[in-house]
Amino acid sequence: MFRLRNRIFTQTKQLTNCLLLAGSLLCLGLPDSSAALPQQTALTRSQGQPLSPLTLEVMTRLRQQQDKQITETAVLEELLTQKHLLAKNAARFDQYDVYAGARRVGFDPSVASDDQLAAALRSVYQTQIEASLKALPGGSLQGKVSAEASLTANDWQQLLGSAGQVIAEYRFNDKQLAQAKQWVLLRSPLAPDGVITLADVYARQNVQGRVAIFNRDNHFVRQQAWLMLGQLYVRQWAEQQFGQAAVNDLREALRTQNKVQAVMALHGIGADIDSESPVLNQLAKQVSQREIQAYYREHKAEFRRIAWITARHLRVPDQATADKVLQAARSGQDFATLARRYSIAPDAVSGGDLGKILHEGKLSWLQELAMMQEPGVVSPPFRAAVAANEHAYYEILLVSQREYGYQPENSETVRYQASRAIAQQKAVQQMQRMQQEARLAAQHDIRRNGDKS
Repeated sequence: MFRLRNRIFTQTKQLTNCLLLAGSLLCLGLPDSSAALPQQTALTRSQGQPLSPLTLEVMTRLRQQQDKQITETAVLEELLTQKHLLAKNAARFDQYDVYAGARRVGFDPSVASDDQLAAALRSVYQTQIEASLKALPGGSLQGKVSAEASLTANDWQQLLGSAGQVIAEYRFNDKQLAQAKQWVLLRSPLAPDGVITLADVYARQNVQGRVAIFNRDNHFVRQQAWLMLGQLYVRQWAEQQFGQAAVNDLREALRTQNKVQAVMALHGIGADIDSESPVLNQLAKQVSQREIQAYYREHKAEFRRIAWITARHLRVPDQATADKVLQAARSGQDFATLARRYSIAPDAVSGGDLGKILHEGKLSWLQELAMMQEPGVVSPPFRAAVAANEHAYYEILLVSQREYGYQPENSETVRYQASRAIAQQKAVQQMQRMQQEARLAAQHDIRRNGDKS
């Protein structure tokens, strides 16, 4: 059964603190950007809510790591713009699950906000946080842990069943989740209810992390438990320094920033036209044939494609023969002559002549392969895709001529690509208008609060 044991920690303090701070600038080799602690007096209000000086201090420092010239006023305007953008368009945005992709394979949005909160605080107040760690019993966060435990092979089997079985989905079912809540990994007063359980670690994983758990990786599980504890310590330290309300305000600013980025992706900003977005899908359906025709005329180069090629091929029964013929062809020997001599294909007598291959209809595997080759360059040998009980052969190709044309204006390819591109343009324009309205409201907030001061 699961064993909970007290233990004496023997790791060095420096290594442990680096692990627990989970990305400390000291561990990552990044420059120290520690700041003096701001006084917590409410700043500019937006929708009646004050903005914490901690939020402005931290977000400004983070932005200045990317752009040294950016001012605190500019960052304030960014923060207020983001708040107004979401507030003014709540009804529009809330009809979509903007985090659908993240929930499927990435981190849960609340987990991402917690991770970013701890990372932001570490980035700005590294020196103070590490000094507080050294003041703990034993000089590290280990002094805040009374017990640690890991899962045995029997525990894993009880939770996940026999090793080696096929896993359809890397997610705990209700029974497994209930079991995971009972397995305590760390006991510490920093943790909710005084413990960090396997369920807590599981809840904070993306798909790669869940795979590691299902692979019964105790090292990974232990590391994640300690990283979680390190984040809890950073948050507790910040709440003691700045107050819980200020820390919550910073977390909300990070959450708002994440949601704005998700909303922008929903509108095609920073994404390609094939991105699965309900906004783009809806707009694409509304694109008219006249718009598609206009787009085609203005962006015809986007629809350029290979119209036809002429090519020869050479089929041999094994890799050794393929290598031998390839060397001969690339040394200058005539390809058609080599085909007549070595090819086992029916067209060997014609020197492997494939004739003129038009880029239309359904092409064979060999024709598609030929379309991808550069003219005048003897291709490497390609192993044919054959059934398990069939003997594999190898193909070598030489394209002699290639001509380009354009997708027909009335083709499905043009309709799809043009409608998606037009939809993305419209979505970006909509987003720009909403951002401009939000920015004007933010500037109004700043002027109004400046007048009051």
